[in-house]
Order: sequence, then structure tokens, then C-alpha cells
Amino acid sequence: MRRKKILILPNLRDRKGDTSKKWYVEISQRNPQTDVMERRRFELFENININSLQTASERYAFAEKIITDLQQKLANGWTIFNDTSHFIYEDQTQYSHEARIYKKMIESNLNIPYFLSRYINEELKQSGLSTETVTTYVSRCRVFRMWIEAHNYAMLDITAIDNKKIIDFFVYLRNERKLAKRTYNSYIEILTAFFNFVIKQKGLRDNPVHSLPENKLIKDMGAERIQQADLKIIFDYLDKHDRQLALACRFELYCGLRPGYETRLLRIGDIDFRQGYSKVRVLAFNAKKKRRREVVIPDIFLDYLVNEWHLNTYDKNLFVFGKNGVPGDKNIGKNNMRFRFNKVRKNLKLPFEYKFYSMKHTGATMLAEQGEPIINIRDHLGHKSIATTEHYLNRHGANNSKTIRHNFPKI
Repeated sequence: MRRKKILILPNLRDRKGDTSKKWYVEISQRNPQTDVMERRRFELFENININSLQTASERYAFAEKIITDLQQKLANGWTIFNDTSHFIYEDQTQYSHEARIYKKMIESNLNIPYFLSRYINEELKQSGLSTETVTTYVSRCRVFRMWIEAHNYAMLDITAIDNKKIIDFFVYLRNERKLAKRTYNSYIEILTAFFNFVIKQKGLRDNPVHSLPENKLIKDMGAERIQQADLKIIFDYLDKHDRQLALACRFELYCGLRPGYETRLLRIGDIDFRQGYSKVRVLAFNAKKKRRREVVIPDIFLDYLVNEWHLNTYDKNLFVFGKNGVPGDKNIGKNNMRFRFNKVRKNLKLPFEYKFYSMKHTGATMLAEQGEPIINIRDHLGHKSIATTEHYLNRHGANNSKTIRHNFPKI
């Protein structure tokens, strides 16, 4: 664990001996209310200013008196710090009583970091929400904490976080981060819930999240269906330059897998390669809705899995998407393929609305346009209701489709 500086011993700033400039002794100390190092300058001792002395030798001798006096004060309970080789740390025996006093003052503050940590562990992670949703909420809590820390509010008692500071945060989200209305409102919902949790813990009486500035910015950041001609361009490129990403895109396109947990945590053993019975098993802890489901593998895709990738020959315990571009015992990171897809999209000069997630939308709308019954598409996509599927298809301009297994359209 990295040790935290709490003090720097007094040191002379002599301006390289230049007596035409102001000399001073500098001390730094960490303010326990803000957890920020603050510097102080000392020029006086017994009502004499070091800069009133004319020669360098006089100043050096006088500085020794200032330093000796300050060191004696430190021994009696002061805390001081910053950038020399004489750092005082929390785990050092010398001046340990100052460290204990400092830590006690910090711990007495029921601050934002303290309550955020409790909220995440006691509320969010026990809420029953999907792992992906919890991750999003935690990420937004982290943004709030970073803003709090950047403004030196982190170690303030939470009662000091009033409505004005909350308004300032939301002005930052709107004006600097330029969040769309939907995401902006999500922050309102999350922080309202957080401060309600604080109120339940008797940390506050009233929720400071109110009377916030309106945000009318609407940005449609959703993934759009990829047009057939562009789809061919993408796969022609990927098959030559990034076969693993091509495989991931096909799992979305042909099997309707979500690009997050359902794709990147897929194991070889989750795939049934039997001709005529081929399916992908999506495990409950991978699925967004936390329901186990099995997805039909279209014949055209099964042929690709077996003859192009030979996935049926790999150890069943391996992740399909390993870190070295082939199945492996360690899966790739959460945003890995999304970043790779965005780079490909940029290289090919394709529309920004084409996202990695677009592959799933594209496959669904292709099926609908071939006349596939909507109930089959619902199950294929892992939707809970037909209404969700209808909304999904209408958004992407689909109308009618055919059979998933035998008539899935070729790329």
C-alpha cells in the first residue's frame, strides 16, 4: 500500500543565495478537513524578518533559528509536509502522535468517499440489478467522487455537500461533459438514491439533489442498423485484418448475443456443434436478464465456426475470445472489441452510428424482413416480451423475415 505523506520538515528557500530576492522557510502540512497538502512560509522570528538582513551569512544563521523553532513546535504536536527528502509518513515512529491525531480527524469525518463506498457495497451490489447495470452505476458514482476530489470536498463532512455544490456538479455534467438528457437524468436518479441512502444512515436530514438546471440536449447515441453493402465491406476487412473481431461480430449478427458478458465470457463448452441441433447456451450469470437461454446457431454460421475456426476441436473450458486472438484460459477485457471496432469503422470511413452493438440490431432486422415470426425473434434475441422486440424492430426499420436456422441471409 502506498504510504501517504502527512508532513515535510521545515526547509530554507534561499533563492540560490541571492539576497535581492525574498528568502523564507517553507513547511507543508495536510489539512485533515480537505486531505490536501497546504504550504506555509515563515520569514519572522522574534519579530525580525529574515529579509531585513543584508548579507547571505546573516540570513543563513537566522534561518537556522527559524527552523529550530519550528522543529520544536513539531515535536510538540505540529504536522507538516511536501517536497524534500525529509518526508514524514503515517507509519514512521518519529512524530507518530501527529499521524495518529491526523488519522483520527480524518476518520471522524463522515464524508462522500465513506458513504459512497457503503452505498456501493450495501445497496448497489445487493440490489439484484444485472452486473452490467451495477457497473454503470458504480462508474457514475466514481465520476461524482472524482469531481468532489477535484474540488477539495472529499474530506469534508457530508453535511457540507449542499444543494449549491450538487448544482455545480450538474452544471459540469451539462456544460463540460455535454451529457445527453437521458444520461444526465440517470445521474440525477443515481445521486438521489445515494443521498437517500445517506439519510437512512442518519448522515443527512434532507436530500441535496433538487432544483437542478435543466438539460435539453438530446443526442441519439444508439447503435444503428448496418446497411448490407457496408456490412460486406466490414467483414471483408475484418476477415483479413482482425479474425477474432470478425468472429465476435458474427456471434452478434447470427446468434443475437449481446456484446458484453454474453460474448466475451462465452466458453467453447457453451456451444453445441451437432449438425441440426447446434445451439449456444447463454449462462444465467452472463445474461443481462439473468435468465438461462439457448440460442439457435444458423447453419451458415455453424459451418464458419467448424471449418474456419475449428472451434469444435478446442478444450471446452477455454473462453472463445481469449487474450491472444484465439480461444484461451483468460478472456479479453470489457471494452476491447468495442475499441477495435471503432478503429475499423474510422479506417473504413463508415458512419459513426455504426457501433459494435449494431451487429445484433442488423441480424434481427434481417430476420424480420425475411418474415420470421416475431415470437422466434424474441427468443433469439433474449427479450422478455414481444413488446420489447416490436419496439426494437420498429426502431431499426424492420418489417418481416424467414427461418433462423435454414434461411438466414448470406452476407
